[in-house]
Amino acid sequence: MAEINPSAEKFRTMLSEALGRLRKANTEYFELLEKGLSASPLPIAGQAREFCDYMQRNVIATFDLGDKLVQAKDVQDALKIQSEFFQDQMRSLTDQARNMGESAMKSASGMFTPKV
Repeated sequence: MAEINPSAEKFRTMLSEALGRLRKANTEYFELLEKGLSASPLPIAGQAREFCDYMQRNVIATFDLGDKLVQAKDVQDALKIQSEFFQDQMRSLTDQARNMGESAMKSASGMFTPKV
């Protein structure tokens, strides 16, 4: 196997550092968002927090994809990584949609239940 080009290694390092900075900014963003939702008097704040949790997990999975792609050995490896990511995300999306639907149904049914 051929040695990795030093300039390619430098590029990988730069990408990894950029991903690290983006991860940090993402974490700070979701912390602020969580504080805002926790202070919200809106009745849907619970569902909004649940939705934000799903968003955060999806963003983290995307950053993990970036980390893996930066370390890919070749195009085949990168395609395999992307394929696995896509399959995982589709499973995750299906689960999240089901959970959000169940949550919405519970909330909606609670609105029409007579208060005693």
